[in-house]
Amino acid sequence: MSAVLRAEFFFDDEVNTWHYRVPALHINGGGTATREDAQRECLDAIAFALEGDPSEYDNDAQAILLKISVAPAA
Repeated sequence: MSAVLRAEFFFDDEVNTWHYRVPALHINGGGTATREDAQRECLDAIAFALEGDPSEYDNDAQAILLKISVAPAA
């Protein structure tokens, strides 16, 4: 199974910086000089959001681990 996640990039003319948002994950960020920098930060933010916090895990639950890769789609 695979899914496609949308990341949006936009340039702010007032401050001359690039920003991003990932609507499905409620992620907003940016303020970088280049679109490439914004894309790198966006991929890092997505990976961080998907990692989770082990302190929030239920040790009594049955669980499986999912291998997830965050990279631009072809």
